Amino acid sequence: MLRSLTARKVRLRVGDARQRDVGHGKVRMDNDTMQALGISAGDFVEIQGKKLTVVIAWPAYAGDEGQEMIGMDGLLRKNADAEVGEYVSVQKACVKGGESIVFALTTNVRLNVDDELISFVRRRFMDLPFVEGDMAMFFIFGKAHSLVVKRTRPCGPVKMTPMTRIEVLSEAVQKF
Repeated sequence: MLRSLTARKVRLRVGDARQRDVGHGKVRMDNDTMQALGISAGDFVEIQGKKLTVVIAWPAYAGDEGQEMIGMDGLLRKNADAEVGEYVSVQKACVKGGESIVFALTTNVRLNVDDELISFVRRRFMDLPFVEGDMAMFFIFGKAHSLVVKRTRPCGPVKMTPMTRIEVLSEAVQKF
């Protein structure tokens, strides 16, 4: 029986994502959960652990149906501040098109913040949702780099669009 907090909010146990889903900003949940939330594949959902994050919902794999769990990769668990085996609340998210998103590097590696990097970040994160405090990863020349979302306009969950103004602060933040 699905653990419902309200008609449109459910409580699910966090599970690990399958390797093929890692790094794509999506979670997996069973069909009963998606119906209870009134969502379809590709819709945005809020995940409330110790912190709030917004992700893309996808149907669970056949073997995971009926388990009342949500498959999340390590980055998404970090953004929600939730561990495997803990419970999070999940509900449909209201996500607006981002007017602007300000990112800060979280590594001490110096990157040249120029139009080429901004264009790369835009392509990498196009159509993905963000909230302030979220971390995001990207790879350049086989090396992982992480960004933290410092500010979004409007406030609240936003989606990267072709019109979103992007700023990447060149000074690395130490705490995120």
